[in-house]
Amino acid sequence: MRPGLDPLLIPIVAIVMPLFLVPTILVLKHWFKRREWEHLERMRSMESTSPPRMVGGVGTGGVAAIGAGVPAASVLGAFLTTLYAPPTTMFDDIPVAVVAWGCAAVIAGGGMFTALVLAFLQARTVRHIASIEASHVETFKPAFDPDTFDVVGSRG
Repeated sequence: MRPGLDPLLIPIVAIVMPLFLVPTILVLKHWFKRREWEHLERMRSMESTSPPRMVGGVGTGGVAAIGAGVPAASVLGAFLTTLYAPPTTMFDDIPVAVVAWGCAAVIAGGGMFTALVLAFLQARTVRHIASIEASHVETFKPAFDPDTFDVVGSRG
């Protein structure tokens, strides 16, 4: 046995591992089942010649995660770097903290700009979908080829 390895580490990991595995497996199972239900709903709506239900709010969580998560993570990284950086002397050219906070500012600004662009594109798409639904066109042609997305049906 290695001198630095605690003998209780393996049983502790074995006890804690289900706390992470079980929720992850349940979430993935529900996600795949929901995708199958959405697929069946699309296929039934295409058979009945009614337009498939368009969901306009898809992706708002991703835009919010980019707009808030990226700046928060970069600032946290800069803060931790500042805490644990070796002490600098006055003869150093550029202190580590200045580089860390400068990079954090650039990354945070880029994340917020990307989220702004994505939010604009998403709002434009939602307006376009709303105008299509408001027009009540009876000869609705799907925006996608149904055979392209028939993955669940081809599995058997």
